Amino acid sequence: MRGACTNTNCTFNATRSCVVGNPPENCPHRPELTDEGDELEEDNGLGDVDAGVEEEATPRALAPVSVGGAVLTAPDDDLPFLPASRTLGIEQANAMMESRPTCMVGIVGLAGAGKTAALVSAYLLLSKDQFDGYSYADSDTLRAFEEITGASRTWQKGSPPEQITSHTTLSNDREAGFLHLRLWRHADDRLLDVLLPDLPGEWSQALIGRNDADRLLFLRSASVIWLMVDGRQFANDHKVPRARFDAQVLIERLADLLEDRRPKIFLVPTWQDSQLFPQGEADDLSAYAGTFGFETELAPVASFSWSDDMEPGHGVAKLFDRSLCALPPPAEFWPDTEAEEGDRRLQAFRGRA
Repeated sequence: MRGACTNTNCTFNATRSCVVGNPPENCPHRPELTDEGDELEEDNGLGDVDAGVEEEATPRALAPVSVGGAVLTAPDDDLPFLPASRTLGIEQANAMMESRPTCMVGIVGLAGAGKTAALVSAYLLLSKDQFDGYSYADSDTLRAFEEITGASRTWQKGSPPEQITSHTTLSNDREAGFLHLRLWRHADDRLLDVLLPDLPGEWSQALIGRNDADRLLFLRSASVIWLMVDGRQFANDHKVPRARFDAQVLIERLADLLEDRRPKIFLVPTWQDSQLFPQGEADDLSAYAGTFGFETELAPVASFSWSDDMEPGHGVAKLFDRSLCALPPPAEFWPDTEAEEGDRRLQAFRGRA
């Protein structure tokens, strides 16, 4: 049995017909193969016929490939490669926060609250350079943004779907996935890195129902927290008791999860194009969060809009701006402490005074 033709001027490999008329089984340009498909040692290469001419015509890179053999060699592990550009894991997020100033936003809310829709709206506004005060600079998770944005680009004008984004699912249900954006802020010409977790609503539901907080411990590193709620439910007499109860329990669970940290909470009611959020409900939730030491701000958004009176993406850029400008509470300057045995003399003197 013979292998592929090594004569680059012959079309036998494609047409099964030799251009010089050699019998296929006796052609000197086809090396003999063993039963396992390997070339015989004595026939490896170009044979003893016109060897010098063939070496000149056949580059070394076009060496014959045995049947079933690898066409390309395996890449070197040390070669640089492009990032996967999907969501970042916890380790990648930590590495970014350790290497440069990065704002991590904690996003919680039940399924259907509009968490993913807000992220999609921000990405689309940036892609059209309509993000007030900011421009897109870079992202390590472009593929992930494209995946969650796909559904918003397929509906036809005049017949919008009820659900713009698909339900969020994670390949690893035990670890959060983070989206990354680098924004250029026009006001001070600064580049700002933002990490945004895209989490299923079931995680927040498990936190409310079972206090399952293990997967959400990363919230302790968040600069601010977006508490997303479906604004329509707070304007519905039949649904508002349950919506109010879920929001209050979620605030209580966050207080336990965050221990002594109290990042600012942005209460983000969605669907503002359909129903404005009642101010009374916002005041009650703010007062309830205040009992746990949280400072809250109301930040209503309309990620998409079916109303002619409200632009799609209403409030989204402002939410980002307020989150990036949010400062942690100032530390108490020189707090009073009780003097104990063994303290330095100056401290002991202050304690007796």
